[in-house]
Amino acid sequence: MAASSVDYPSAVWSPASTSNYTASNRPSSYAVDMVVIHVTQETYANTIRLFQDPAHAAAAHYVVRSADGYIGQCVREHDIAWHAGNWSYNTRSIGIEHEGWVDQPSYFTTAMYHSSAALTAEICDKYGIPKDRDHIIGHVEVPGTDHTDPGPNWDWTRYMRLVNGV
Repeated sequence: MAASSVDYPSAVWSPASTSNYTASNRPSSYAVDMVVIHVTQETYANTIRLFQDPAHAAAAHYVVRSADGYIGQCVREHDIAWHAGNWSYNTRSIGIEHEGWVDQPSYFTTAMYHSSAALTAEICDKYGIPKDRDHIIGHVEVPGTDHTDPGPNWDWTRYMRLVNGV
């Protein structure tokens, strides 16, 4: 897939294995009304490799690199990425992974916050998603999950201000 066909112009196509998501035709088949924020617990490169491994059984739509905010798109937005651990939330959300570890706040750089917030704002504008914490949630907030990301070091106040352009 050419770079011009990514859903977000600043992203670079880094395709996940087709074994790690469900082909769909969203928002026609399922409304998109949420963004789920994740932290990889891996490096950026290892995350891309995991998403490309057909045995991994998971992938997010986007991965944001810590050092420079570089964005890789792994699953097209119209498809259902397996990122939330809850089918209902997978069908209705866009998943954004962030390189790093929940207990290492040094990974949450200014470049990462700015790049990710711009991506989230564009997704919200595209799908008419309110830019609030009811619709932009952490993986930890997905019902039935056993994940803790993005963790206590994720600065939600800062992030939401950036998403809202304040």
